[in-house]
Amino acid sequence: MGMMLSGGMGRELATWVCEGSAAADLFAYDPSRYHASTTRDAAWVRDRTHESYAKTYAIVFPHDEALAGRTKRTSSLHNALAQRGCVFQARHGFERPGWFDRTKAADAKDGAPPPMLPKAYDYYGAYSAEGSGWRLDPSVDSVPQHTRHAYEEFINGELTFDWPASFELTATECAAARTGAAFFDQSYFGKLQLDGPEADAAMQWMCGADLEGRAAGDVVYTPLCNGRGGVEADLTVTKLDGGRGWYICTGGATASRDALWMYRAIEAGGFSLGGGGLAMHNVSDAYTLLSVQGPLSRTLLAPLVTCGTLDDLSAFAFSSMRELTVAGVPHVRCLRLTFVGELGFELHIPSTHAPTVYAALHDQGARLASESGLPVADAGYRAIDSLSAEKNFRHWHADLSNAETPLEAGIGFTVLPKLKRLDAPAFLGRAALEEQRASGLSKRLVCLVLDDEGAPPLHGGECLVRDGEVVGLVRSAAYGHTLRRIIVTGYADVPEGVARKKPLEWLKRGSWAVTSRRTEMHAATLHTKAPFDPSNARVMGEY
Repeated sequence: MGMMLSGGMGRELATWVCEGSAAADLFAYDPSRYHASTTRDAAWVRDRTHESYAKTYAIVFPHDEALAGRTKRTSSLHNALAQRGCVFQARHGFERPGWFDRTKAADAKDGAPPPMLPKAYDYYGAYSAEGSGWRLDPSVDSVPQHTRHAYEEFINGELTFDWPASFELTATECAAARTGAAFFDQSYFGKLQLDGPEADAAMQWMCGADLEGRAAGDVVYTPLCNGRGGVEADLTVTKLDGGRGWYICTGGATASRDALWMYRAIEAGGFSLGGGGLAMHNVSDAYTLLSVQGPLSRTLLAPLVTCGTLDDLSAFAFSSMRELTVAGVPHVRCLRLTFVGELGFELHIPSTHAPTVYAALHDQGARLASESGLPVADAGYRAIDSLSAEKNFRHWHADLSNAETPLEAGIGFTVLPKLKRLDAPAFLGRAALEEQRASGLSKRLVCLVLDDEGAPPLHGGECLVRDGEVVGLVRSAAYGHTLRRIIVTGYADVPEGVARKKPLEWLKRGSWAVTSRRTEMHAATLHTKAPFDPSNARVMGEY
C-alpha cells in the first residue's frame, strides 16, 4: 500500500507543510482524527490495531462497525438509550446511536445489560485456548472467544451491499421525525468556548461568515477555510451574552481535528491564545446534546421549559439561542436549529442532569403520542443520514472537504456577505475566494434524485452522467425514506467558457443519470434546492 500511495502522499505532505493544508482530502490519514483519550489508552490502541490488521483483506462493507476499542467514550444518556434498544456506532471513540431495535430491548432481564451492547474485544478467537497459543503479554494466558456476541450479530445483518437489516427500522425513525417528534442524542459533537477581549476579532479572522455586529443569542452556520479557500470545517457558532465570547459546535467525528485547526488558524491570525486576550476551552464533555425534532417538537417542549407557553416558544426565532430551565434543570442552552429539515430544538444540557431531562421528555412524548396518535420516538444517525440528504445538507469529508471551496460546494451564501463588504476585515481564504468568484467555477456540487423507486443501493464512486458524458463521481449516497428515492451528491466538472461564470444554468440544461453496478444507468433529476421542502417552510414551523 505504501508503494502505491507514496508519490501522492509525498506531494500532499509537502503541500501541507508549505501551505498549511494538503490540496487533497487527507482526513483519513490525519493523526488528529483520533480523540486524545483513545491514543493515550494502550489497550485501545492494541485492540484496534489488531482488528485493523485482521481485517486488512476483508470486504469493506459500507455499514461495518468495529468490535475493538468500544465504549471508550459515552454520552450521559448511554445507559438509558441502551435500555430502549439502541444499537451504537463507534465514531471518534464515542458510542453514538446508530438505530433502535425496540423489540430487542425487552431481552434484557433482571437488570442485565441489553444484548445489543458490544462486549469486550475477543481478538476473533486468535488468543483463545483453541487458537494459536500466542499471548498478548506474559501476564495473559488466553482471551476466550465469545460463544455468542449479539452485537456482532446485529452488525452482521448490516454487512451487505444491498439494503441492510436496519432499513425498515430507520424508516420508522424517519417517519417519527417527519410526522411527530424524534429524539436524537448528538452528544459526541465537539463543543468549544472561545472568550476574551480578542474573541470577536479572532472569530472574524477564522470564520467565512460575517460575524460583525452579532447580538447575544445569534447562531451562525459558517465554514472555516484554508488559504486556498478550501473548507477545513463547517460548524455553528453562537454569540454568548455577558461578554462570555462564543460557543462553537462542530461535527463529532472531526471534533479533535477541528479544534486543532482552530488553534492553528487563530495563531496564524496573530492572536495569542492563553495570553490574556484569548482563551479556548473544550467543553465537549460538560454538555449532553439532545436534539428534539419534528412537527410536535414545540408542543412537546412547551410544558417542560420555563417560558411554558406555545406562544413564547413560537417567538423563538430560527438560528438563535436561549438559556432555559428544562424539566427543572437550569442553564440549558437551547438552540433553534435542525439538521433534519424540521421544526426543532437542540438542547445542550449540563451532562450530570441530562438523564433527568431525557426522562421528562420521554414521559411528555408518551402522553403526546397517546393524545395525537402520532409517533414520538428515539432515532439514530442512520435516520439523520436519510433526513439530511433529503434536505441537501452538507456533510464534511463527503460533500465538503479542504479541497473544495464554499462556492463550489453550493454554500456560497455563507461567505458572500463578507466578500461583498469592501470594509470587511481580512479572513482566512478571502483572496482565493475572491479570485475564484471572478474567474468562475471549474466544478460544482450537484444533488440528484434517482427517478426509479426500485434502483439498487449506491455507495459512492459511481459516475455522474450529463447528456451521456461522465462529468464526475458520486461523493455520498443515501436513501430518502420520505421521498422513497435514492439521493446522491457529487462534483460535476464544468467546461471552460461561459458556463463557469453561470454554472447553475449549465447544470440545469443537462439531462442527468447515475451509473450503478458498472453497466446500469439510472435516470435522475437535478435539484438545485432541497429535494424535500425546498422552501424550508417546515424548518420555520409552517406545516
